[in-house]
Amino acid sequence: MGNVAMLLAEAGHEVKGSDERFFPPMSDELRARGIPILEGYKAENLMALFTPDVQVITNALSRDHVEAAGGRERGWRVLSFPEVLEEFILPGRKVFVVAGTHGKTTTTSLLARLLESEGAGWLVGGVLRSGEPGCRLGQPKAPFAIEGDEYGTSWFDPRAKFLHYRPRWALLTHLEWDHLDIYPSFAAMQEPFRELLRLVPGEGGLIYCSDVPELRKLVEPFAGRKIAYGTDASADFRLARVISQDARGSRVVFAEGGREVELETPLAGGIYLMNLLGAAAAARTAGVGWEEIGRRARDLYGAKRRLEPLRRGDPFHLYSDFAHHPTAVRETLKVLRELHPGAPLWAIFDPRNASSRRNAFHALYAEVFRWADRVILGPPHPDAKLADDQRMDVKKLAADIGRQAQGCSSERELRACFQEPVPPGTVLAVMSCGAFFGLPGELAKSTDGRVEIKG
Repeated sequence: MGNVAMLLAEAGHEVKGSDERFFPPMSDELRARGIPILEGYKAENLMALFTPDVQVITNALSRDHVEAAGGRERGWRVLSFPEVLEEFILPGRKVFVVAGTHGKTTTTSLLARLLESEGAGWLVGGVLRSGEPGCRLGQPKAPFAIEGDEYGTSWFDPRAKFLHYRPRWALLTHLEWDHLDIYPSFAAMQEPFRELLRLVPGEGGLIYCSDVPELRKLVEPFAGRKIAYGTDASADFRLARVISQDARGSRVVFAEGGREVELETPLAGGIYLMNLLGAAAAARTAGVGWEEIGRRARDLYGAKRRLEPLRRGDPFHLYSDFAHHPTAVRETLKVLRELHPGAPLWAIFDPRNASSRRNAFHALYAEVFRWADRVILGPPHPDAKLADDQRMDVKKLAADIGRQAQGCSSERELRACFQEPVPPGTVLAVMSCGAFFGLPGELAKSTDGRVEIKG
């Protein structure tokens, strides 16, 4: 919502906004752009500063929310943020909608930077590792890269957000069952993706990762232009080989048809190199040359909290990652094994989002966490809507994982796991889509891996 507010302000609209609480870096970005922010939801916010023409709400708000209800009572026009983008930002643009279960934030942020020479705009669900905000309006008529997620739009519009984004091109990174709170099955989750493909016009097309069997099945009926990227020799864009790779980055060879191109990038690990390949394939459809892609690839770091190094050695390594789905957890741990061969690997996991605090993926988690030498599971985020037989039981999961796994039922119990120094050379992967009790920041500042007991 903060990034949408900044896009609207950049486009010349007067914008104000409220939230329960505001935090840096978004609060700093909003203030720097002169956007008033009102902390705490209350009815008087509606008329503060100016009377709006349009009220924009997030899907986190319910129909009876004090400000949502207040706008409706006043007869204001109420739109979701995807609808605002559809009407005020995206018309006339060559829109690249990047969608998929995993990799869409990173791929969108990489594509945004690759398209900068075209005057592109972008919207990413986060902040770029380069320090830039996750949005830019760009030039009129220039390409626009947008992260499109399949979550519901609002309480009055249950459709997936990406169905509002006017795709000229759809870039699909991955596909498997997620968002268990709104999609009761994988079959149900595939439906909005099929609808997205039906929105792609004849002058556009589809770019997809052909390494993913579920995507190959999904796109088979698509009658328009299809561009595949992956490792298979039949892909239009291929990861031909990795010349070298370590925690500082990679040297890789990409291939387009019969042409091979060598690139250097600070990205490393199969999942991130595939994200870069997908972004490069999309940039090529926009006319960006390989020389420009290679030049920009040297400074492409992706988005924050996507295998983001918070400290390198002295005495331990610490990474912050957004992984919450079992597949993302597995791939994150695999990459860290590749980058730090032989080092002890700890997985510190926050079961916070709607899927990970359920027990539907229990068996998969028990399998993928065995990639780590030690596993510390935080307490699942409270969810009053979940029945007891649906809740993630981290104690049981830890028992099924074995291998020095511990499930914590409270913040205090979690912090008790960090009362002894972390062995030198250990790699810590903190995986969370939330604040996780401030643990990542405290570990980054700790000289030996110990943190304060509280909570």
